[in-house]
Amino acid sequence: MPAFTRVAAAVCAAALLTSCAAAAETAASYPSRSIDYVVPFAAGGSTDIAARAGAEALSDELGVPVNVINKPGADQIIGVSSVRSAEPDGYTLLADGAGSSSIQGLLPYVPYDWADRTFVAKFAEGPHVYVVGGDSPYRDYADVVEAAKRNPEGFTVGWIGGSSTSDYATLQFLAENGIDAARVQRVPFRSSGEVMRAVAAGDIDFGAGGASSAFSLSKTGKLRPIALTGDKPVGKLAGVPTAAELGHPGLDMRYWVGVSAPPGLPRDLTTKLADAVAAIAEDETVVDALDAVGLSPAVLTGEDLRADIDHEKRRFATLSEQIGVAG
Repeated sequence: MPAFTRVAAAVCAAALLTSCAAAAETAASYPSRSIDYVVPFAAGGSTDIAARAGAEALSDELGVPVNVINKPGADQIIGVSSVRSAEPDGYTLLADGAGSSSIQGLLPYVPYDWADRTFVAKFAEGPHVYVVGGDSPYRDYADVVEAAKRNPEGFTVGWIGGSSTSDYATLQFLAENGIDAARVQRVPFRSSGEVMRAVAAGDIDFGAGGASSAFSLSKTGKLRPIALTGDKPVGKLAGVPTAAELGHPGLDMRYWVGVSAPPGLPRDLTTKLADAVAAIAEDETVVDALDAVGLSPAVLTGEDLRADIDHEKRRFATLSEQIGVAG
């Protein structure tokens, strides 16, 4: 073998060994530097607040800074894409949820396979709240149902383009009560916060959003919450009945917050992260922070989480088909 070839082979072998050693060291000592936790929403919303509480606790659990980076826009595509294209080394993570995963599988313009990522763990979930304006003639759940059935064409609801669990909470409400969704007027907005403000202003009749989206406006009397999805009350919406209490256990739409990573994250890193996420869900500070935005701890990891999200996607698709509404 010529001398040059022998030297080149030796260099390549050394580089390979160094690369393998570095990979092994990373798996054994992860994390050794700060982690970016990308939130695909603007700052201040329920997901952002929950993610920040989770990031602070994860930082304590893992011993390195966990930096929250907001990358909103394009129905969460910008934030999700930035994580999907990152190195699968555990240093770029996504604050994931239904709006950035299962629902994206139903949107024809999403430029990637929604499932092509590493689902690490869910750590929180919470209900939606149905609201009317503080000055609305509709006093309660029964009033709203009666009005929407009587004149669906004249009944207006907030709509975020089919890209949010809030939209599916609205569809679930319509389906549960036999209201023709195709005849109801869906008024477009960019966020559940905008929907809540429009309901409070009397611009539309009805809206749905994560429970925390109604906290401030209901406190001032500008919103009247008429029901919470599911069967668990929310402390800051004391006195608001749950759907189960009203005899509608089928109204159970919830939203969740968790951690995902780029596709191809090594299994040992995924396990280490999942264990850390599960641990923070028991942290009293995190539990209090979640409660402040109407969320509660709820842990699901790895393939169990992936299977649950896939079921969620199929459920959303079935609901859309049954009620004859597309995004």
